[in-house]
Amino acid sequence: MVVTQTVKRKVLEGLKGIGLNLYERNLYTALLIKKIATASELSELSGVPRARVYDVLESLEQKGFVIVQHGSPFKYVAVEPVSAFENLKLNVEREADQRIKRLEELKKSDIMRELVSIYKKDLKLISPENFTGLIKSNDKINMQIKNLLAKTSSYVNILTSEKGLEELTYHLKHFSKLKKNKVNIRVAAPITDKNKGILSELLPYMKIKDIKGIESPLGKLHIFDGEHVILGLVNDREVEPSQEVAFWTKSSHVAKELMEPIFNNVWERAAEVQLN
Repeated sequence: MVVTQTVKRKVLEGLKGIGLNLYERNLYTALLIKKIATASELSELSGVPRARVYDVLESLEQKGFVIVQHGSPFKYVAVEPVSAFENLKLNVEREADQRIKRLEELKKSDIMRELVSIYKKDLKLISPENFTGLIKSNDKINMQIKNLLAKTSSYVNILTSEKGLEELTYHLKHFSKLKKNKVNIRVAAPITDKNKGILSELLPYMKIKDIKGIESPLGKLHIFDGEHVILGLVNDREVEPSQEVAFWTKSSHVAKELMEPIFNNVWERAAEVQLN
């Protein structure tokens, strides 16, 4: 197979990273080599079976990587890589906009009401301790934090890290709404030269105390209304964001009797932070 012999593996892996499957990236790089070619020529060069070449080329055309020259036989022209990537970007943005629009429509539809009804049916028969799970990756952890902030009605207690304090800026929109609804937000975190610049963004919505210099648990702890807990299980200074892991539970026992005493102990010993 000429493509794998000619094109560096990291290039093919890069194309995989933007969503091209094996046949698509082999055909596209084969076409970059030939510039213009027939389907049979591309099949031979790429190793893609002849029976699959046409539908894969059609997919590449839709994504903006290939231009078709109609004739007998059809020929295919490679779109210059920078232009091809821009075409793909526009397609992704267009598809995302369409999906967001459909999601918003569904949220207001009878379908959503039916789904909520299905979920709530017999919900009281499920033990609270069954609502637990491990959340992997910083992105998904922050997504769950966002979901719980949207449901919070009374208070949020957060014990977090230097980096974790910075990440709270992801949720300013929700903090603003909680402030308007008179939800009490307390955050305990180490204040350093690296993160003190964001205090002006956070302090309008919450009380912050500095735990730098006092003994406290490493990691991140979020408590929502004494009902939900998200507990970080790794030190975020030692792992990549994609490797972060957190434990989530919906349990008033865990929240109020186990986690809140830990938070309150740290809070009482921490130094209050104010804008100068």
